[in-house]
Amino acid sequence: MRIITTLLISFCLIGTCGCQKRSTAENFGKTYYLDGAGNWGFGASEVPGGLEQAGYHGDVELYVWTLSFNPLVDQLNIPGARLRASALARRIEDYHERYPDRKINVIALSAGTGVATWAIEDLERGTKIHNLVLLGSSLSHDYDMRRALEKMTGKIYVYHSPYDEVLETVKIVGTIDGKRGVSSIGAVGLKAPRGMEDRVVNTPWNRSWVRLGWAGAHTDCTNQKFVRYEIAKHILDGSESERPAQSHRRASVASAK
Repeated sequence: MRIITTLLISFCLIGTCGCQKRSTAENFGKTYYLDGAGNWGFGASEVPGGLEQAGYHGDVELYVWTLSFNPLVDQLNIPGARLRASALARRIEDYHERYPDRKINVIALSAGTGVATWAIEDLERGTKIHNLVLLGSSLSHDYDMRRALEKMTGKIYVYHSPYDEVLETVKIVGTIDGKRGVSSIGAVGLKAPRGMEDRVVNTPWNRSWVRLGWAGAHTDCTNQKFVRYEIAKHILDGSESERPAQSHRRASVASAK
């Protein structure tokens, strides 16, 4: 069912030249969400839904960085992922030019965390995002986030779990940044750059989150309840002034160009 939903989203992208009409919610901030390798639709409805339930009224854009539906291909196609990251960086810059005073946040899952990180590193024109949330990240745990943090005003929030079996496979086939035999961020957390320790927040899985839908596995951290009650606080951080009186927001969808 999830793949069918993702296929429908993809067909919509083709029919609309890769982007639905932007909603007025863009006036109240922007959050980009990137699914993992294969683009199987994990979090595609849950992330926007959870944020909205938490009171976020900005636009949530689902950035589709691949249509391969093949996780292994995407995990190993690093040049392709970097190309999509560059396209995302341009989209973020365009939004910043139109709404220079609005906060931009990014949430990403699995291999999508690599695309998100590289996009942030590639930002130009004085563009900076606020917070970055990494879920089940398949980047290597010692990836140097210094360049990304320099293009951010906030922090990197990492959710990791030792029970993520998918990331055990990643240790064999390679992380999204091309390392083998090393642990991923999503398994053990992120090693912060020296002098920037206060800007990296590692949060390990705990059993209390089972009631919110995250049992410690690879993709259930995108459960709508978990997004609403845990992840959303990093997006709503200081954004009360960005909220309109009422919201009729719908998530927008965009593909890499």
